Parts: sequence; C-alpha cells; structure tokens
Amino acid sequence: MNTTQLSRGKKRAILAVGTLLAAGALTTAAAFTDFANLNLGNGTNDSGVGGNNRFNIQVVGTDANGNPVPGTWQEANTAEGVNINVPGADLITPGDTVSVDIPFRNESPALSADMAFSLQDRPGRTSGTQIAEALRYTVSLNGTALVTNVTQAAVDKLDLGVYATGATGTLKVSIALPDQGSEAANNALQGQVSYVQAHFGGTSVKP
Repeated sequence: MNTTQLSRGKKRAILAVGTLLAAGALTTAAAFTDFANLNLGNGTNDSGVGGNNRFNIQVVGTDANGNPVPGTWQEANTAEGVNINVPGADLITPGDTVSVDIPFRNESPALSADMAFSLQDRPGRTSGTQIAEALRYTVSLNGTALVTNVTQAAVDKLDLGVYATGATGTLKVSIALPDQGSEAANNALQGQVSYVQAHFGGTSVKP
C-alpha cells in the first residue's frame, strides 16, 4: 500500500513540474515586436522601381500627304517608317537639288537622349542602282553642316549630340542629282527610283 501511494505522489510531482515548464514557455513567447517598411523608389509617394525610365524620341508630324506639320510630333517607330514629302523629289533631274527640314525631339520624361542620324535602304524596296549611286546628300543640324555632298553610305550614325528631356533640333536633308557628264549618262537615270529612309536613333543617358 505505501509503495503505491509514493509512486502516485511522484507522478503528481512530475506533472506539476511539466505544467510549470509549459507556462514558462508561453510566457517567454509573448515578447515585444516591432518592424520597419521602406518603399523603394525616388522618395515620392507614388514612385517605385522604374516609371521615369520611359525613353522616347519623336519626329515632326506629317499629314495624309506626307507634308510636315510644324508643332506636331509622331513616333514613326516602325520598320516601314512614315512617309515625308520632300518637295520635288519625284521630279529630280540631273543638276537639281531638293531638301526637307525634319524637326525632332526627346520626349522622355526624365532621361536624356544621345541622338544619331543615318540614311538607309527602305525595307522591302529595291532602288535603281545607277540613281542610288549618283545621288549626293548634305545633312545640316540647326544650320551647321554635318556632311556635304556625300553618298548615302556616308550618312551613317552622324552624331547629333545629347538632348535633355523636351529638347528639340532640326535636321535638314538636301538631295542633289549631279550632272553625269554626258547626255547618255543623264538619260540612263530616267525612270529610276532610289528608296531611302531617314533613320533617327537615340540612346538613353541619365541626366
């Protein structure tokens, strides 16, 4: 009888100690907490990572007939490009020069644009070899000549400079068809077409 009572007493003591340990564990878990959150961006309320990194250059807008409309702008950011009227280009004969002014701008909200200009073949078109080789180009930026009386291939990645957001420039492209030196050589150009595309390229620059 005594042995049984002592055994039960020991069990009660062990259970009591276990209960105290469990209560101690619960008390330890109920500690103070705190936290801090930071919204990554430029410091303004609606900012995040990105947003002002939109990069966009534009050229002068054109009407349905390809005539430049000063004060309007367009993207023209397709491989096919947008038509622009160079007055007299379709009627050019040996000894003639035709030209067009092309305003452009950096429309990006924050990034600057390092601009370059090239003349390239129009996609999907094949130029007449003789007239393409005979034409000569003069390209001026805001009245200052960049290249004078050169072939199409020489108008390649001309440096137009860096333009801050909203900054504009005007490129003048003049196209000359020199006299070929003989009546036969001049007449050989009749009916030939050169399909040329003006290409403005821009690379973003952090201000």
